[in-house]
Amino acid sequence: MHEGMLTEDLFEHVLIHAREANARHITRVKVTIGVLSDFTAESIQFYWDSLARGTLAEGAVLEFETAPGIASAAPAAKNFEIAEPFANVPSAARSTVIVTGGNGVYLSSLEVETDGNQHETYS
Repeated sequence: MHEGMLTEDLFEHVLIHAREANARHITRVKVTIGVLSDFTAESIQFYWDSLARGTLAEGAVLEFETAPGIASAAPAAKNFEIAEPFANVPSAARSTVIVTGGNGVYLSSLEVETDGNQHETYS
């Protein structure tokens, strides 16, 4: 069920940006999903389709990108990529490891159509 709430938040965020641009139609929405998140493109698309009916987002194409998992470890605090939450870490990083990226979902960019039939992209 949290996929539905996340998609509602994403949808509202998109509508706010589209209204600020005086859009008459949203044509494309790029969404980035972190590899460490529990969300899938399929679940977001499912909820999006039901939310978009009858709105200026109806028919918009959702494109999904993947963000790598990023972690940092003391004492050097160097960033490194991880593919799963309980990944092996570099031998020099055997202290506290903090996930710093790749664990969320966010709007990457938005393409809208305005009255002049122009396509404008917002990142």
